[in-house]
Amino acid sequence: MELRTQLAIVAAVAVAWSAGRFVRVRSVLDPSRETERLSLAALEARVARTPSDAVATRVLLRRYFDQGMPRLVVDSARRAPSAVQRDGAVCLMVARANESLGDVRTAQAIVNGALSRCSVLPESLADAAGCDVRTVTELSMEIVALDRMVEWNITPQSDPARASLAHELSTRPVRISARSRPR
Repeated sequence: MELRTQLAIVAAVAVAWSAGRFVRVRSVLDPSRETERLSLAALEARVARTPSDAVATRVLLRRYFDQGMPRLVVDSARRAPSAVQRDGAVCLMVARANESLGDVRTAQAIVNGALSRCSVLPESLADAAGCDVRTVTELSMEIVALDRMVEWNITPQSDPARASLAHELSTRPVRISARSRPR
């Protein structure tokens, strides 16, 4: 009886092992991780093949922006389907690109629209629409900086130091102190 049990266990392990060779595991947690690893040319090809792929578009726009090509960010987003253009993360990249090109008011309008759309989405749909917590936080910090630049009537080209200060002030942490009031 002990020999039968051991043979059954060995057989079960062999079947599981051989079945595992034919099964491919797909990542279901974060599709952007796989997309992040693609080269720029592969990303461009993927977005051209499937323009409705918001994840690939986000990564491509971020890559363009990081390489100092804000005009390409704006032009690429303009050619995307409207559902992708309304994506929160795509809006953030387009707003940053417009800001770096000196069009602060357009950037401000884009961020305001994205924040409005993100605020009405149910939590279950927020991540898929590019409105995850991190993106909404970045949009909120961006709008504070853009509002300040509009108030000061500056752009990153006209006054880079004050534009940098506007961003610094938008990310400054809030300190809360618990002091007792004198009686």
